[in-house]
Amino acid sequence: MIRWQPGYVYPPVWEPPHYPLDLVQALFFIALAFAVGLLAHRRPSLCVGALILCAPFADARYVFGTSITVSKAALAGFVIGLIVHRVSLRVLREKPVRALLLAFAGILGAIVLSALHAAHEDAVAREFFKWIEYAAVFAAVVVGYAYDPDDRPVWTALIAVAFFEAAAAVGQLLFGAASGVFVGGHNVPRVSGTLEGPNQFAGWLNLLIPVLFARMLTDRNPWLIGAVVLSGAAEAATISRSGIVAALAAFAVVLIVTRPKRRVGLSFAAGAAAVGAILVTLGLAIGLEARFFSVAEVPQPDHLGTRAILWAAAIELWRTSPLVGIGAGNFEFDLGMVGHPEVQTHANSLYLQALSETGLAGLAATLSMLWTLFATFARSFSRRPLLIGVLAGNIALALHQIFDYVWFYPKVGVFWAILLAIGAIEVLAARNDVGPMPEAT
Repeated sequence: MIRWQPGYVYPPVWEPPHYPLDLVQALFFIALAFAVGLLAHRRPSLCVGALILCAPFADARYVFGTSITVSKAALAGFVIGLIVHRVSLRVLREKPVRALLLAFAGILGAIVLSALHAAHEDAVAREFFKWIEYAAVFAAVVVGYAYDPDDRPVWTALIAVAFFEAAAAVGQLLFGAASGVFVGGHNVPRVSGTLEGPNQFAGWLNLLIPVLFARMLTDRNPWLIGAVVLSGAAEAATISRSGIVAALAAFAVVLIVTRPKRRVGLSFAAGAAAVGAILVTLGLAIGLEARFFSVAEVPQPDHLGTRAILWAAAIELWRTSPLVGIGAGNFEFDLGMVGHPEVQTHANSLYLQALSETGLAGLAATLSMLWTLFATFARSFSRRPLLIGVLAGNIALALHQIFDYVWFYPKVGVFWAILLAIGAIEVLAARNDVGPMPEAT
């Protein structure tokens, strides 16, 4: 942990150090995979909860140029447990699941095509296997959750991880954050939980908060309320403008789709107004509104650049290979070709990153993925909290990624794939709902 010091603006941390795999860490990963495999063999729903708990952690170790992480070890155990349990794969042929798998295949196909014009083929391979991981997580959770659709471990894990990340954020506010910004004469820390940086953490919360909020409107469990309030405060403490706006949009989507009773809506409005007033007062006290309502770029270290530089560079690089792009994962290495050799980062936009690295084919595949998941969830017409929350979370993430690229980070991507799979099974379950849809209580 870097202790926050007055007068210094810490850059976002997005690339962890590369530690080699040692014997102790190897034994830990094996033990984790074995434990998760036992859960998967016993109760796959318990394993889905375990994957959720593992998603925000990496503890990466490298061997032969490949990272071994907590999430990968848990996924390996999950898959082995499902194989030993001999669960049916029939659910993978269901229409909504099949459509999402085809969307994954489209993105993987665009990544493969991008290798035709790539200067760094190893970077293409890295992106390819990252998306293989996302697709494998999606498929494994779909199979396991369809076999054992008990949502209690899912809710327990979501609430627990929300409290843990909120506690990590509070610790960073009190004892030092790895990122900060200088506003109105004040040095303001930006929290990132256990993720690589505040923008990534904001994107991760964009997925978590709507799911918890949708359940809170139908189940006023104090743990749920506490998780939503603390997660919302953590979102604000990231000081990610796009993340905060996307979270507000997700709240609106959940309210519109859920249509809670009047007294529930009034109770929520009162609580939200109280929390909002506290946050706004704190922000005004240090002049934070000048940053939030400004389109000006925050000063960044030379190697990160600004969005003005990165977005212009993305367009210039795309023009060199309009159809298949410059190669997945190559953007950060090719910035020198357009006059920015000192900058090494991603494009700070999912859509411009896809366009520059994988061309029109990759942008079409990305938009197809978003359209497929929106159409899959929106057509269900269900008030199931998990389904509503996953829909709202994906809307929030699509908005957030106009100004950031958070799928780039496996901690966000894996969590997204888990919730996407749960949402797909909820769509199938919603087809079997009978009688009137449940009212919010």
